Amino acid sequence: MSDLDALAPPGADGLLGRRALVIGAETTTGQAIARALGAAGADVALAVLRPDEGVLVARRLQRELRDQGRQAMTYAMDVTLGRNVQVTTRQVAKELGGLDLVVSAPDEPFLGSLAQTSDAQLAQTMTLNGYAHAYAARSAFDEFRRQDEGPRVFILVTHALGERALAGAVAASMAGAAALGLLRALALEHPGGGGAAAGLLRGASLPEDAGASVATLSDALAETDAAEAEALGRLACAIAAAPANAIHGRVFSALDAGALAAPAAAGGSGAA
Repeated sequence: MSDLDALAPPGADGLLGRRALVIGAETTTGQAIARALGAAGADVALAVLRPDEGVLVARRLQRELRDQGRQAMTYAMDVTLGRNVQVTTRQVAKELGGLDLVVSAPDEPFLGSLAQTSDAQLAQTMTLNGYAHAYAARSAFDEFRRQDEGPRVFILVTHALGERALAGAVAASMAGAAALGLLRALALEHPGGGGAAAGLLRGASLPEDAGASVATLSDALAETDAAEAEALGRLACAIAAAPANAIHGRVFSALDAGALAAPAAAGGSGAA
């Protein structure tokens, strides 16, 4: 059986009663995942990286989810500080009565050649797209250990630049590769029970010529995110509903989403 043989998007209310935290809820992918989880029945806490415009985006999404009868609330989370991630995640768990699903989807890439990347820009990109996932994973599994039963899933959302480097995205490629390495480590650290970890890969459909210049790459990244968002939302729901042994340590992309309706198709790529 391939990985996708065990994955199927849950129907309406298929995730009813599940409690989810989406970190980076103001991003294109984060919004799509939060919206899909709510449509499938989950209550969703929306954590934003930007306390100004990010909150405005999340508030609109919060109203949508509440109109569907879901619990939804908005939080500002500083993903550069592990302690802040931990405290906010604990607060979310208390207010929702627990956490069954944590999605880590921050998105703050810096584009440019290595020669044009300052120390501060490199550190910021690695922190927001690499270390932030580690902080989220540590906090998520802390909460999962507080629960005795039920499916518990951590979904790490990173970019295909971590597997397919482009000249104009050195820092982003480094951060993406670090995130994929973290997922492999999580699969080994949590071999069974206590929660599963899976990856969603943005940018799998990025055109081959996207890296012709930094400007064209920036446009291509935005266009690809918009094109893949709905598929990644469907995949997040499918992962949340799947048996742990079918998704633990695995990475799926929008290219896999079409196979959800045809279970005989090939499975996702392995991270473990």
